[in-house]
Amino acid sequence: MLGAAGCRTADAPHPHPHPTPGGATFIPMEEAPVYHVLDGYDPRWRAHVEDGVELARAFWGSYGPVHVWVAGREEHAEPSDDAKEAFLTEYCRLSTSVTDRLHAECHCHASERFLDVVERGDAEAYLSWAEELEQPTAELVFLNVHRWFFEEDPVPDPVLRGVHEYTHVFQKAFAHMPIWLMEGCAVFAEAWIPWTAQRCDEAFVTARMDRSMREARRATKAGLTIADMEGLDSAPLEAHRFYRELAYDAGAWGTVLLVHLSPSKSVSALRDEFFPMVDELGWERALCRYLGIENKYWFYEAFDAFMEGTAEQQHHALRELRP
Repeated sequence: MLGAAGCRTADAPHPHPHPTPGGATFIPMEEAPVYHVLDGYDPRWRAHVEDGVELARAFWGSYGPVHVWVAGREEHAEPSDDAKEAFLTEYCRLSTSVTDRLHAECHCHASERFLDVVERGDAEAYLSWAEELEQPTAELVFLNVHRWFFEEDPVPDPVLRGVHEYTHVFQKAFAHMPIWLMEGCAVFAEAWIPWTAQRCDEAFVTARMDRSMREARRATKAGLTIADMEGLDSAPLEAHRFYRELAYDAGAWGTVLLVHLSPSKSVSALRDEFFPMVDELGWERALCRYLGIENKYWFYEAFDAFMEGTAEQQHHALRELRP
């Protein structure tokens, strides 16, 4: 759903292109996500996205409501004008049916949001929603996902994007949590969930987490840590330069450590016990109760020490995690 009146400028943000650490937004529901695909875009790209979304939904549970929007343009297949118009019309039919927004206004925004990106050849994946609705609808947006596909990948990257974005739908069924946990948990899920589904081997998990460690070290070398990425408003100015390294990469290892320090070392327990505890207590008190610690600063100090450890120590913690 579109969140602002009038046509935005080209550099204005989408409504929540990344998950904000606000309160609960989505609800448990049995209904599967509804898919909307630009006609003329190879259906295998929707299939990859859906594969990832369903892998994540099988692990995290079914939440929503969710609509998935998939569009793209490959060099050998230009979608027709009629197909583009039908895609925009479908989006605006759903968007304007629950708001006072005019169809023409929506059409303008949707064209910029979807088709302009497709025409530029940019690849994007994100979750958005409109908070003013009584029950917000999750919009998982995947544009030009073919640009992420490489034959040699053991699990296609578009599948992993589906895992990542649906993980945010699950997270947003609970109360406020820091950005590093939102994004870091989703990056960790990209590796962990395909492994639990027997779609890859342990080496795949290790390789992806090693890549995150290399990126995270760029931030730690600058003297920054996940404690600096609880929220963008509270983050030091220097941390904004390392947003991805802190939120996504260091956050993925923060998630590993959170699970590793828990009594069960179980990722399923993170899902079934910790996240509901966040709803009950708030994330800081939930963290303390879940790990049996006095305050969040104990965890942050443990994380800094963990990051200064050897690769062998970090791999050991990763291997000790249980489904």
